[in-house]
Amino acid sequence: MYERVYGTDWQTISDEEAIRRMYALGVSSALGHPNRGEFERIRRQAGTAYGRSVLQLAFEEGKQRVARNESEYDSKQDVWEALVDEETTPATTGRADVTMQKPTDKQGIPDAVGRASVLDGGGGDDFARIRLPEFLRRG
Repeated sequence: MYERVYGTDWQTISDEEAIRRMYALGVSSALGHPNRGEFERIRRQAGTAYGRSVLQLAFEEGKQRVARNESEYDSKQDVWEALVDEETTPATTGRADVTMQKPTDKQGIPDAVGRASVLDGGGGDDFARIRLPEFLRRG
């Protein structure tokens, strides 16, 4: 199924195309046609753990959509055609509008692991650094 629609002779693909293909691989896998080699190959395109997790989510979404919708169709081919279509894949419905790059601050540090502002101290005098923060004081 997957090979006929997408092919496997690519060298590099965009983030959006990788997400679209992982979704299709999830659908194909749930329909009994897994392609582990292509799964791993696309996964290696992501240079970060964040990118790999986005791809894994697209794959899982494909599998879940089959589980939710398979009973509505007569054949596996009908399910494939209904779910893996230019208009219904996550990459084109706006659900996968995330790129595989990590959000970063000005210094290139990912926001999720950056320094919390509460650790920067209270400013002001030297004693402000050792006092309880305002939100921990009783009113």
